[in-house]
Amino acid sequence: MQQLFLMVVAGMSITPAVFACSTCMVGDPTQTLMGVEKPYQDRLRMSLDGLVRKEELGREGFNKKEIDESRATLSFSYAPNTRYMFGLAVPFARRKLSTFNLAEQEVTAPGDMTLTVKSFQQEKQFMQKHMYGFLAGIKIPTGSEQTDVNGAPLDFDVQSGQGAVVVNVGAWYANFNFPYMYYLSAAYYKANEGFQGFQAGDALVFNAAAQYAKSTDLSFSFALEGRWSQRDSFSGVSDPDSGGAIVFASPGVIYTLKQDVLFNIFIKTPVVDALNGFHDEGAIFTMGITYDFDMH
Repeated sequence: MQQLFLMVVAGMSITPAVFACSTCMVGDPTQTLMGVEKPYQDRLRMSLDGLVRKEELGREGFNKKEIDESRATLSFSYAPNTRYMFGLAVPFARRKLSTFNLAEQEVTAPGDMTLTVKSFQQEKQFMQKHMYGFLAGIKIPTGSEQTDVNGAPLDFDVQSGQGAVVVNVGAWYANFNFPYMYYLSAAYYKANEGFQGFQAGDALVFNAAAQYAKSTDLSFSFALEGRWSQRDSFSGVSDPDSGGAIVFASPGVIYTLKQDVLFNIFIKTPVVDALNGFHDEGAIFTMGITYDFDMH
């Protein structure tokens, strides 16, 4: 019974979700919200995740931009049966943009809503060691374009939403080997044109994570979260400071506050940086809480 409980805890949260444009997509947004344990029929789950990050684009003294972002995402998922879970994520972001000429812009506003679906397959009904399935999602441009007092659009890099439809498809696999759990996933992202003629490059996001359950209350996780993407473009002009590859190392802790309530905290640090042009992404700090509602 203890082994089954620890497998469920391990499956419920590995890495928190990250929702943004192609310049900062990393991680598997279904892991915290949907988990990888077999879902219970009619299970409703809520997750609140916070994120803090920084990013630099362009050359010093010429066209450099610095972006400071903090983001809170409220998410819900529902399992109508043991094979599928459906999720909804609604972000709210604060973004501050500083440019090389000391000008600053700041936005605090809702971002773009994301709908996801995750399938669950396993080798047997109970105590399975291998599980797998597919991932799919669509980000809907529900966030409005932010403007200044004169009604002119603010810089695209300070917008809380992308203004584009972004779809993704992928697959995942999990292996349970008490007290360890291993997780792999990959998804391909494609977007249409967004605000100000912005076209995000296609992106491949991939993850490899391991988790150790020290007890029924405490687990430790370590993940490598990577992204490769094509260059973005504005009105058909390719952005030289975009695209390329990056991999983050992500250690984390998951703690059971009480039954059905999990707390997680992670720090993501770039360890492989092959981004194009003048483009630097800093460490990402995330934490979140997940709660399962008793629907019976």
